[in-house]
Amino acid sequence: MTAPVLVISGCSAVGKSTVSRLLAECLDSSVHIPADVFLRFFDDPFPDPATPEGADRAEVVGAALAATAAQFALGGYTVILDGPLFPDGADGVAEICGRRDVLVHYAVLRADLPTCLERAKHRDPAGPPDLDGFTALHAKFIDLGESEANAIDASGKAEQVVTSVLSAFRSGRLTARPRS
Repeated sequence: MTAPVLVISGCSAVGKSTVSRLLAECLDSSVHIPADVFLRFFDDPFPDPATPEGADRAEVVGAALAATAAQFALGGYTVILDGPLFPDGADGVAEICGRRDVLVHYAVLRADLPTCLERAKHRDPAGPPDLDGFTALHAKFIDLGESEANAIDASGKAEQVVTSVLSAFRSGRLTARPRS
């Protein structure tokens, strides 16, 4: 039986990994796939996605994530795919998974910048290494356009966020649309 893919997205330090691990614990027959693992396959820093090289690499990594997620879903595992995917990236995952009749859901965790910066300090007392880059990434998740309904308030405790994500997921509110 094919299972769905649930993409958990958002900016750095919003709680994607914590929420994803908790979601995987709540769902029977599930796997948690952190996108960061795929970035470790490269021996050089990830180029800026705004550059042609960065855009190409982001496309390849996104396709690899989608193919991996689809395979686990076809095996009957609900996939929690954890990474900073923008709406177009989630639509690309939905397109690739849709070719194999795997349904994709997309949740964007959001908290205000001070909350994310405080959480980043707990991970590393020095805070984010690139404050300007951290702030710029946070800003990219503020206005999701047509995907605004996929936003989940992540300012509270992780358990509260998990409850909100599960409710939205089960209601079908988070279903992603394949790129056209």
